[in-house]
Amino acid sequence: MHMRKHLSKVMFLLAIIAIWWAGSVIVNKSLFLPSPAETFAMIAELFKTGAFFKHLGSSFIRVTGGVVIAAAISIPLGMLIAWYKPVNRLLKPIVDSLRYIPVTCFSPMLVLLLGIDEKMKVTFLVIAALFSFLPTVIQTCSEPIDKLKETAYTMGFSYSRMLWNCFIPYVTPSLLQSLITLYGVGWTYVIIAEVNNTQYGLGHLMYIGSARGKTAMVFAAIVIIIVVSFLFDKLANMIVRKTFKWRFRDEVKS
Repeated sequence: MHMRKHLSKVMFLLAIIAIWWAGSVIVNKSLFLPSPAETFAMIAELFKTGAFFKHLGSSFIRVTGGVVIAAAISIPLGMLIAWYKPVNRLLKPIVDSLRYIPVTCFSPMLVLLLGIDEKMKVTFLVIAALFSFLPTVIQTCSEPIDKLKETAYTMGFSYSRMLWNCFIPYVTPSLLQSLITLYGVGWTYVIIAEVNNTQYGLGHLMYIGSARGKTAMVFAAIVIIIVVSFLFDKLANMIVRKTFKWRFRDEVKS
């Protein structure tokens, strides 16, 4: 069963590469659509010169910093909104309205307020991650867990002790999985953050490639982002599932 599942994924990847190659042959212009061979040759060149690690490392630090800061704000705030009615009545309507605000509009505003240095880039990523993660935290913590309530009250737990000993351990695996997804989203927003005044970063690499007509460089950056996001997602989810086996035992049985 697992072998068939992995085989289907490999076949899907090969099909994507085949379609990509066929498209590059039809277009027949590297300026518009470089072939997979040209793209991977560009990645190999970046790797050989050492630029690969500089661009990837710079983006990694920015994305990780933005996501960690956003999580440090979103998790306690989301729990307060979900579990305390006065805070919920005050802040929930505001959080609900965030989904209608395009995050990209903050980029030029932050340039005016903070300039174009590193502080602006990390702040933008924090805002982008916060807008995406905070509603998820609230929704996850608001899921009905009546059995836990009944058990906790039967054991004589106070409300605060019930939150600490029952609710928080229960929602932690789901929050970590959402955080992993958020980390992947952060790699898409870093492209916007790295357009201005950046020496290194995958977004900067895409900008330079586009400005110089080196489309293979643009595609190389896209492939690197996809591969890094995919590997991180698989590894991090595997760690979460192994750490919280009790939470996913039903899924393993099925």
